[in-house]
Amino acid sequence: MDITQIFNGVLDGIDFFTYYDYSKIIFFLKIIAGIASTVFFYGIIYSSQKIKGIMERIHAYDTAKSVPKEKPKNVEEWKKILEKAGSGDENERKFAIIAADSLMEKILGLAGYHGENLGEKLKMIERGDLDSLDDIWEAHKVRNRIAHEADFSLSQNETKLAIFRFEKALKELEYI
Repeated sequence: MDITQIFNGVLDGIDFFTYYDYSKIIFFLKIIAGIASTVFFYGIIYSSQKIKGIMERIHAYDTAKSVPKEKPKNVEEWKKILEKAGSGDENERKFAIIAADSLMEKILGLAGYHGENLGEKLKMIERGDLDSLDDIWEAHKVRNRIAHEADFSLSQNETKLAIFRFEKALKELEYI
């Protein structure tokens, strides 16, 4: 095989692709391009929504860190709740749990979590964002029993456990 045969073979290949009748496959290429474009378009929209959600969580976390923390005032407020929680009077202990729950709701609101009540705000928190999330839920359940069960009897041990759980979360949030 000499060089002229190779050169003629290359030219024949170029002529084939240059003069080939592509009209037979253009329709199918258009369909494939349309499907691919649609998939990529929806992929962009989906990714944008996920990124928006992530950015909102990051902003909420940054806001929580940037919330001005007046430690002496916060500690003083928490001490008042602890005094009521240590009371022998069951009604004072119930009041302490409700006050701690309200305080937690306020702090999470300042941190950027939205919702009408603490339960809704807790649903907005990802598990990895707050280590004490389960503790807050358990303490909030005690508060709900106080608020919704007229004959609920709150023991001192239940009070201590619920207050400890709220305190753990408040420390993690650097409120106290």
